[in-house]
Amino acid sequence: MDEATFEKFFGGKAGEPVPQVHPSDMKALWTLGEDTKKRHPEGGVAIGVNLMEASCKPGANVMAISYRASWIGMLQHLDKEVMDPLMRDKLDAVLMAASEIPMAWIGGGVRDGWPFDPDDFMRRVREAA
Repeated sequence: MDEATFEKFFGGKAGEPVPQVHPSDMKALWTLGEDTKKRHPEGGVAIGVNLMEASCKPGANVMAISYRASWIGMLQHLDKEVMDPLMRDKLDAVLMAASEIPMAWIGGGVRDGWPFDPDDFMRRVREAA
């Protein structure tokens, strides 16, 4: 995905901060995604922006919420041993930390490292739990 496509889809330029979002909107979209996975375990399903917007408070930045949630999904995929228990037992703390942590848009190119500080993320989860 090139920079222009990324900006058009997500609304952010590489290196710019991702807006903070409300934890309840993070939870609404996370729940929508998890429910969709349960109903369609074979995959191959996309959730449209209109449905995401309908799941959140009016005016919620669903692109920022979706982007932030995708990085939590990436953490969960890469470190199941740490993240699965957190997602099961401390979901609200995880989603609160994900909604507030400083994060940057990665853009359409290649990036080394995470667009947020994973150690700060884990500290925030522990403090919120």
